[in-house]
Amino acid sequence: MVDDASVRVRLEGRAELLEATLLRYRALVNALKSWRWKARLRKNAALVQEVARTQDAIDEALQHVTKRGRAEAWDQTVLVMRCHTQVTALRAELLGLIGRRLAQPLEAQSLRPGIEALETQVLTAPRLVLPGQRWSTALEVLPHNVPELQRAVWFGRRAERLFGRPSDGPARLPMSLDELDEFIEGWRDGVSSLDAVWQRLVRIDSTGAMVRFLRKRARRMVTAPPQSGPELLLYAEFWRSIAVARMDQVLNDRLSPIAWRETERFPLLRWLWHLEHNLPATPGVKDEPREALFELASALSELPRTVERAPLVLGGLIPVARQADRLRGSDDWKRLHDELRLLVRVVWAPRRGRAPELQATLEDLIRALRDAG
Repeated sequence: MVDDASVRVRLEGRAELLEATLLRYRALVNALKSWRWKARLRKNAALVQEVARTQDAIDEALQHVTKRGRAEAWDQTVLVMRCHTQVTALRAELLGLIGRRLAQPLEAQSLRPGIEALETQVLTAPRLVLPGQRWSTALEVLPHNVPELQRAVWFGRRAERLFGRPSDGPARLPMSLDELDEFIEGWRDGVSSLDAVWQRLVRIDSTGAMVRFLRKRARRMVTAPPQSGPELLLYAEFWRSIAVARMDQVLNDRLSPIAWRETERFPLLRWLWHLEHNLPATPGVKDEPREALFELASALSELPRTVERAPLVLGGLIPVARQADRLRGSDDWKRLHDELRLLVRVVWAPRRGRAPELQATLEDLIRALRDAG
């Protein structure tokens, strides 16, 4: 007689998977047979998600048990084989029910695509969300185990760990270079996952009222540990916004008046981190005149004390200004030129009585500041 315990060991977790699947299949079959089947599926969105997520593993487990049972002559006295028979029968019933509800017959191998199509049609179909139903609808259509949401939550936790720390000042990043690089590496996937979750809700919310309601709530810090899908979304969105605000503050404080581009955000942050720690580096934007503009802007943020104590530093900026003058006439060049010209007049007034006439280029202005020292 075959020992059921030894069979379980040899199946390496497949027996437990089939037992869990038996319960899920029964619940899904009952929901699909009911008169208000769409409403029942919406209330059990997590069930549909879990069946779709594990279906490939379930099919593999069914095939494995079939082959092993034939090879070792297992019969229905083995509990695993009885469970296998029941799951197989329910799987066939699910295929028929889903095909009927979708008005599209399914092939035997198409259960997972069928479940996903059912989810798309029922759970994410556009609907009118009334004011009193916004939170309950969000709970219904956004289970906590949506893969994109799980990735977004990981991203939010990383942002909280880094940007929830106190810093030495508003223009300082409270993290090591390795932590910054790791955050940069995960940024694209984290943001795209978070945006995908929002788009899921946008597709469902025909008037946009539920999404506006949730975005407004996302401005508030989540004080209790998030549990449900909407709470996890609000948590991730809040810390995304905090991370963006902190990074933008650093860039704006150190590089004003240059209007940095989105693609320049992370190279510039890495460069400023090196400057904070007195390490050699370049802005890394792969455009020498534009890099020179950023170097001048960064130096300009330190000029009030540099002019008083280290005029030789300004002399070292003359070649940088000459390089930046290659962008003469651009909007960023004009803004930086205006800032420097104003500073020249403020610095020269008490020292020379009258600012120099020659102020056509950034190089002219840097020379004037150097001479004012």
